Amino acid sequence: MKKINTISIDQISLMIPIKASVLNNDETPDEVQALKRMFHFNQILGKAEEQKHGLNGYTNSLKYGNDLAKILILWSWKQPWMGVTVMFYGQGKKLYEALAKMTDIKIDWFDMIGNICLKFKGHVSRIDIAVDLINYGFSVDNIAEKLKADTYEFLNGKTKRKIGLEKMKTIGNSGEVDTLYVNSRKSDAFLRIYNKRKQGLSNKSSGYYTQAKNTQDWIRIEAEFKHREAHRIGNDLAKLVDSSKMSSYLVDCITRHWVLTIKDEDKDDKEKEIA
Repeated sequence: MKKINTISIDQISLMIPIKASVLNNDETPDEVQALKRMFHFNQILGKAEEQKHGLNGYTNSLKYGNDLAKILILWSWKQPWMGVTVMFYGQGKKLYEALAKMTDIKIDWFDMIGNICLKFKGHVSRIDIAVDLINYGFSVDNIAEKLKADTYEFLNGKTKRKIGLEKMKTIGNSGEVDTLYVNSRKSDAFLRIYNKRKQGLSNKSSGYYTQAKNTQDWIRIEAEFKHREAHRIGNDLAKLVDSSKMSSYLVDCITRHWVLTIKDEDKDDKEKEIA
């Protein structure tokens, strides 16, 4: 089967500041309307559902999509300094992009991230970068076994220091590892590698079932960046002049933190990066 590799943004949250220092409890900030217009939310997804509760300290929220595929706009009338956040969950982002394509509305994440950071003086508060490797013969279970046997190892891409097994966690069933986690979920940079084919085959309505069925193997490398790391990534993307360099930059974000290497015993144990 043909080898396929893709790089994409799986989930993203963006924040813009609210200019008003005080809001009434029934007042919607102008910035909410600005975000609706910029993302064409009403044109693509229809009218938002006003929620009776907020999230993460926010008092107000609007929901587009459904509980399984949603996008939220959040703000706090009590604490305007928190700004307005728009959260694209993975399936919600996928639904948004699919419906935009059906309505002939172009979605350009390079431009939109640039607008958030430069025009609105906001930032990216979370970004999940996904690399899909299809029909490469890679197995999460095999990677986990090699790491445990010390024939593979993860290095920090910046410091070149080895990342110890104590910073990794595996999940699986029937004696096979399906998911590998590196670093703490609470950290600014968190990595997961999982069996995307198995996940897709487990749910016929997931949207990945047909694709998974027609692959030999499929692993996803997903890096979750929050707080300072997410801010830096957003600012860097906003400064890029050439949008064609966005994909290579996103890959660099991952390899800056994690590089999987194999020890080459024929070369005095010198490490080489796995292609």
